Amino acid sequence: MSTIKPFKAIRPAADKVARVASHAVERYSATTIQNILQTNPFSFLQVINAGRAHKDNYTEQLHAIKNKFEEFKNTHIFEQDAEPCFYIYRQIKDGRSHTGIIALASVEEYEKGTIKIHEQTLAEREKKLKEYLTVCDFNAEPVCLTHPYHNDLHLFLAERSKDAPLYNFEADSIQHAVWKVSDSEGLNKIFTIFKTIPDLYIADGHHRAASSALLAKAAKENNKSHTGNEAYNFFMAAFFADTELTIFNFDRMVSTLNSHTHESFFKELENNFEIKAFGKQVCKPSSAKEISLYTEGQWFLLKTRDGVNKGADPVNSLDVSVLSNFILGPILNITDLRNDKRITFIPGVKDIEEIQKNVDNGKMKAAFCLYPISFSELKAVADIGKEMPPKSTWIEPKFESGLLIYSLTN
Repeated sequence: MSTIKPFKAIRPAADKVARVASHAVERYSATTIQNILQTNPFSFLQVINAGRAHKDNYTEQLHAIKNKFEEFKNTHIFEQDAEPCFYIYRQIKDGRSHTGIIALASVEEYEKGTIKIHEQTLAEREKKLKEYLTVCDFNAEPVCLTHPYHNDLHLFLAERSKDAPLYNFEADSIQHAVWKVSDSEGLNKIFTIFKTIPDLYIADGHHRAASSALLAKAAKENNKSHTGNEAYNFFMAAFFADTELTIFNFDRMVSTLNSHTHESFFKELENNFEIKAFGKQVCKPSSAKEISLYTEGQWFLLKTRDGVNKGADPVNSLDVSVLSNFILGPILNITDLRNDKRITFIPGVKDIEEIQKNVDNGKMKAAFCLYPISFSELKAVADIGKEMPPKSTWIEPKFESGLLIYSLTN
C-alpha cells in the first residue's frame, strides 16, 4: 500500500503562471539566467537567485530566498488553495505526453524502503538541501516517483483531464496543464487506487527525498508532541506510471585512450565485443547489449560477445555497467566516474552532433552511446537494494520550479 496525500498548494496566480514557472537552474546557461532576472520580475528564478549577493554565506543565501518567497506571496504573485487537493499534471514535449499526479509522499515509507531508490546520494548534498528546507520551509520541485501501469488510474486521469484545466500554458515549446481534484469522490478514488500499489520507485530526485528524510528526523527529535501528521513527515512528489515516463540514455565521452593507439584500443575491445564499422554513418544502439562508439571521425557498433558477462546481477547486467567493467576500467583506467575529469556525461536528449563535434575538435578522444535503461531494469536494481552507476538515466518529464509549492509550515 502506498500513501498519497493531498495538500494546499501555493501556486502562481493564473494570469502569471507562464511567467512564474521556471526550469531548474542547472537547465539554463548563466547568460539566460541573467537575462530572465533582468526582464521577468515574476520568474521563480527571482526567488531561487535571491541569495546571490551572499555567495560566501549559505545561511544568508537561504534567508534571502525565504524573504523573496514571502514577498511573492505578499504581493499575490502566489496564492494558496483553501482545501487540500490532488493535482493532475500533464506535460507535452516534442510530441511526448506525460500525465500523472502531484501530491505528497510519505517520509516514513521512504525510510522503510517501500519508496525504493536506485541511486546513491552524496551526504554533503543531502545536508545542504536539508538546510535549504529548514530555512526556506517549502518544496518547490517534486520528487518524481514511478510505479507499474495501473489501468484504473489511467482511466481516471484521462476522464478528469477532459475538464477545463486550472492552468494551460506553453513555455520553451513545452506545454503544461494542471487540474485540481478536491471533490470527495475524486480524492477517495485516488486513495483507493494507491492502496493497491505496493511500492513506489524514485525515478528522479534522490537527493530531494533524502534531504526531506533528514529534515523529518531532526524535526521529530525536537518535537515532543510528534504525531506523524506534521508537514515535515511528507514531501512533494509527482506520481507517474512507468508508461508515462520517458527514460533516455546518458552517453559518455572520454578525453583519453590511456596511451592506446587506435589499433591497440580496438584490439583490446575485440576481446569482449564484436565490432561492426559504420564509417561516417551515425549508428545508435537499437537494443540492450549494444554500445555505439565514435572515434577518429568513424562510427562503430559494439556487441557483447556470447558468454561475456553471463550470469551478472541486475546492476552488472546494465549496459552502463558493461561499459565501465569491460572498457572504461580495464582499458582506459577510468574507475571513479564521480570524480575523474577525463570522463564527461551527456544526456541522450542532446543532438548527436554535439558528441561528434567534441570528438572531431579533439576535446574528446571517443564517445560511447548507450541504449536507454528500461523501467523493468530500474525496478530490478531497486528491488534488490542496489544502485545504478552514476548518470545512468535521464528521465522526463522534468518539472518546473514554482508551479506548485508545498509549504512545510502550513
